[in-house]
Amino acid sequence: MPITMGGVASGLDTDSIIEKLVNVEARPIKQLEADIKKNERRKEALQVLSKNLKELNDAAKELYGFRASYDEKIAVSSNPEFLDVRATKKADPGLRKIEIIQVASSHKLSTDPVLKTESIPAGKFTLKVDGNDYNIRFKGGKLQSLKERIDETASDSIATSLVRTSGDEEVLTLESKISGKKGEIIIQGDLDFLRKTGLASGPKGGEVEGATLLFDKRYFTSYMGQKETDKQTGNIKVSEDGKKLSLNGLLWQEYTLPVSATVSKDTLLEFTFTYQKPKKEEEEQFPSRLEIGPDEKITVKGIELNGYNVSRIRPPEETKPEKAYDSLLGVGVVSVDEAGKREEKIYSVDKDAKGKQEMPVGSDFAGKKISKVIFYCNDGMSEFSEAKFATPVKDKDALQAKNEIAKPEDARLKVDGIEIIRDKNNDLNDVIKGLSLDLKMPSQNPITVKVDRDATKSIDKIKKFVEAYNNYIILHRELTKVERSTRPGDYENNLRKQGIFVGDMTLISLENMLKSTINGAYPSRLEKPIKILTQMGISTGKVNAEWESIKEGKLQVDEGLLRSSIMENPEGVEVFFGSDTDGDNKTDNGMAYILVSRLNTYVGFGKNVIASRIDLENESIKMANERIDRHTDHLKKYEAKLRQKFGTMEKAISGAKAQKSWMNQQLGNGDEGK
Repeated sequence: MPITMGGVASGLDTDSIIEKLVNVEARPIKQLEADIKKNERRKEALQVLSKNLKELNDAAKELYGFRASYDEKIAVSSNPEFLDVRATKKADPGLRKIEIIQVASSHKLSTDPVLKTESIPAGKFTLKVDGNDYNIRFKGGKLQSLKERIDETASDSIATSLVRTSGDEEVLTLESKISGKKGEIIIQGDLDFLRKTGLASGPKGGEVEGATLLFDKRYFTSYMGQKETDKQTGNIKVSEDGKKLSLNGLLWQEYTLPVSATVSKDTLLEFTFTYQKPKKEEEEQFPSRLEIGPDEKITVKGIELNGYNVSRIRPPEETKPEKAYDSLLGVGVVSVDEAGKREEKIYSVDKDAKGKQEMPVGSDFAGKKISKVIFYCNDGMSEFSEAKFATPVKDKDALQAKNEIAKPEDARLKVDGIEIIRDKNNDLNDVIKGLSLDLKMPSQNPITVKVDRDATKSIDKIKKFVEAYNNYIILHRELTKVERSTRPGDYENNLRKQGIFVGDMTLISLENMLKSTINGAYPSRLEKPIKILTQMGISTGKVNAEWESIKEGKLQVDEGLLRSSIMENPEGVEVFFGSDTDGDNKTDNGMAYILVSRLNTYVGFGKNVIASRIDLENESIKMANERIDRHTDHLKKYEAKLRQKFGTMEKAISGAKAQKSWMNQQLGNGDEGK
């Protein structure tokens, strides 16, 4: 815009006049800018509200379904130095006695001491660990070279190290990375070479793997198989140490193994037994014939009569023949597949057999898991002992390690008196349902493990939900608050203090929905139902609380009552927040479920209510900016037009003054003042 000097001719401050006129014309822009600021504030407030509602929605989701944790358990070991224990939801509350007899150890062996400068001859040998074969070809060299060769081939299962013993001598140690007996390092190969290194001393004798069964009367049940048996009239007795089982009379029993036993083709069921015939009852001796002789005479009407011989024969009692059985005693095994199909095999035992008995369960159940052992006696008394599943150790060509630092041992522990064997010490999650055990060291005395309900996680989730809801209440009050005007002139001032969404029906409907959902009652078919929040200690205020506190609408938590509700009635709390009312295994009712369903309208994916409102504010801001741009262009044209008009006026005034001056000069000889 060119520089102008207004008012030179007219004496008026035309620039000031134009500026004021332009400012008057620019008032709509100021109003639009104020509207934009208001829209920006509303947009930011809606974004905060959306975040708040999402937090409330997420907190509500944690209260039902698979995320819910009202049945959490906690396990405490009486001696964590020996046993560490963790619990899951599946654990059963109660006390368990656990005694650690032996912890699992890894197989460790070494060579003989060898001089650092000594060269070892070449040789071939095989190391076997847990079914893996590592064939090692050593070209000869120092002990370090042998270590490197073993590392190259068997590092997956064996860790090696060189240890300096004394002077210039050192030994090579081999340690299995797999604990327990299955991690045993089996040595095969060139015996001369292995003797020179000190890894082996000679052939190894045959071994048998297996653990003796310890019986517990609590785990015996009646026979449930398909074989027909007579009415059970016998009784069972288990010795105090659990090593002997006695069956007296007709009795078929199934013993459930603490842990199913996987059998191979060569596995045998070994046991010893004794048998005693039933004792026969002594029969009372009654005569089979009675006779009375003529020891007197009788006279009847003068006639003398002699007494006749009287005899009576007792017929012999009928004796029932003893029932013949295919076998008087025997054993059997039961395997149940994943589909629940039962498979069993009965092995009869000759009552006159002597010594250890072996039943070929491996040939019948190879690769399957045995879950039960059957013991039966049809007559007399049978005593079983030293029962175990025995599997011959393979690798007949195995050599005996010469320098065995640590033997491979399985962990052995007793749970409530029942012996359990595992090949590792940590994360034993298949011993007791719902518990994971870490064995630290053998214990001289039983360790008590207490399993109880843990309400801490549940309480934390509920308190987080309450906090999210209270944050919403605070935010809603700020957005919709109303300032009352009690004096003239207060209205304009109070407008700036009011909430930016005062009277907004969307927010009012949202508040009503949340309050009615959270404070509503929900059906329950349980014997001890929880239908409203106040039953578990969550309310807007205690009884006789001040009205102002209750009117705020914020929730308060009585943690003591909440904890007792979860501990004593976890199912009731769970059903209140989310339940299945039609039996389709899907949650379809409950406070938290209904709340999440209704909040989906406001915070769900896509164009929800809040997102649509934010888009509306963005659109309003965009339209206002467009109007400002148009009005700004209008102001530029308006100002140019004003300057043109005032310029024309100045020019006209300047011309008039010049003409007047010329006329005065012509008429008054140059005397302009006249």
